[in-house]
Amino acid sequence: MIGIIGLGKLGGAFAQGFLNSGIPVLAYDPNAENLKEEAVQRAKSDSEVIEQSTIILLTIKPAELLEVLRKNPEAAQGKILVSPAARLRLEKMEAISPGLKIIRIMPNIGASVAHTPIPYVPGKNISEEEEASFLELFSRVGVAAKVNEDNMNIITAIAGSSPAYFAYFARAMHDAAKEAGLSEETANILLAQSLSGTGALLSKSSCEEIMEKVTTKGGVTEEGIKELESAGVYQAIKHAIKFQSKKE
Repeated sequence: MIGIIGLGKLGGAFAQGFLNSGIPVLAYDPNAENLKEEAVQRAKSDSEVIEQSTIILLTIKPAELLEVLRKNPEAAQGKILVSPAARLRLEKMEAISPGLKIIRIMPNIGASVAHTPIPYVPGKNISEEEEASFLELFSRVGVAAKVNEDNMNIITAIAGSSPAYFAYFARAMHDAAKEAGLSEETANILLAQSLSGTGALLSKSSCEEIMEKVTTKGGVTEEGIKELESAGVYQAIKHAIKFQSKKE
């Protein structure tokens, strides 16, 4: 069983992903409206989730997360806590309790369909066995990769926010397709399959290799990329990522 405190967008996505993979979920959220999934076992407090679970995902705002740690020092002893809070470093969380076992991650809502990246940094008190337990459980909803905490800001922009960025680009393509007379259903199918296929290709090929395979000299794809370049789209994307990944 996985414990989850906070069933907002990210917590809800993880709950759905774990439930789909056959993992029971015990959750608490002060907002009853967020507890929509009937299969979720409902706790009466965040303390109950910590007491009843071995691994707890804290999908709440940084200030709320720190408060949960402060008020549950004894219950949290020996438990594996997992924090996806942006810009909240391990040392700040560990300072609350010397023996705190915490792992910092930066996933996205793809957890709901078992397709989230899970870059992670284990805290200083996490043993190899506890890290293995974390990986075994979270591999049910995505692919984990151990990273350096100093890179977490850029990782947040790439992994955490990327579904919104990709969807932003896809929305422009979707609207262009509809304006050209394509039905919404057809546009959705084409875009979903194209995005899914490109993601699969990226796991085996570089961006440059994919572009080269699709782009024919003098062809329509080359013309389209030139239009994007002239509009400054490439630089705008880089600027957005750099802006988001400012130092903590």
